[in-house]
Amino acid sequence: MSVRTIDFRYHVLKDGADYCLLRPTEDGWPTLRMDNNADIRMSLRGKFFPPEKPVNWLADQIRPEMIIDGAVYRLGVYLPATVNQRETETEQMIELETYDRSWLARDSRIESRQYFAAGTNYIEAVSSLLAASGIGTISAVSSTLTLPEARESWEIGTSRLDIINDLLQEIGYRKVWMDAEGTARLEPYETISAENIRHSISDRDVRSLLLPGMGRQTDVYSAPNVFVAICSNPDKDEGMIATAENHSGQSPLSIQRRGRRIVEVTRIDNIASQEELQAFVDRQLSDSLISGETIQVTTGLLPGFDSGEVTSLQYGELFAICREKAWSMSLKPGGDMKHTLEREVLNVD
Repeated sequence: MSVRTIDFRYHVLKDGADYCLLRPTEDGWPTLRMDNNADIRMSLRGKFFPPEKPVNWLADQIRPEMIIDGAVYRLGVYLPATVNQRETETEQMIELETYDRSWLARDSRIESRQYFAAGTNYIEAVSSLLAASGIGTISAVSSTLTLPEARESWEIGTSRLDIINDLLQEIGYRKVWMDAEGTARLEPYETISAENIRHSISDRDVRSLLLPGMGRQTDVYSAPNVFVAICSNPDKDEGMIATAENHSGQSPLSIQRRGRRIVEVTRIDNIASQEELQAFVDRQLSDSLISGETIQVTTGLLPGFDSGEVTSLQYGELFAICREKAWSMSLKPGGDMKHTLEREVLNVD
């Protein structure tokens, strides 16, 4: 495999259009991070020289790009949250802490009771909240599910991001996330399976750029094997309850194998239907089979990774299908990418 040429560009966007470039300092190469468990998944931090044009750090946005052998890969769009301007005897610099466009929805809070009529389509409701937050670029998987009753259940001051994620949970969708183009993505929860693999990291494929070394950590002692979800509120005539139990003869966490029931109860204010409530606890049970082990590996910089994607890992005798729990990129020539993976079906013999 030939040696790659790699470079980076940091565009400042004004009203969505390219405005100027930022140049990182030699000791402040930016770091890009993804945390799949966070409400705001992506962040970018680094030190830069002052731009050649005046930048409105309250409104302008930053779009980093990675260029590999001439091919350009966008790495998201980010809003400055913290801007520290520093000056020494020899240079000036700006230290930036930025977050993806979900930050707009986190900062946007309702000033009166948020109301949705009964029969409102869930995706349309979420899209309206995103638009009210200033997020207009949306890619959504459509759903026919509608609100079973009128809703006005969020207090004044609640962030629109919290309301969005509440609604998405009720129909079995992932929390809203931003892709490499800065587009808001609304998608159903995706199980970890061979059919859903988006990336492969293998010590048998030089294109994986996998570096030596692997860390593994397991913590399953208190992992539940019974999941109960309860949905009840004054607007419903009857409450709903759903249960999922681990009876798998292959799972060391099962009720039979452990000889005891370890119950986790989740209370939910609203959900689309009894079927969605059952799907919720079924996902909790499925997740319990993959949440006991994390695997850490390091690769060279790899483009195309979004939030929480399914990745296969081959390292020596280990083959695992995992979800990207977190990753970070050191955006500099010769930089690396650290992956924290959740292994699939760990708790099955």
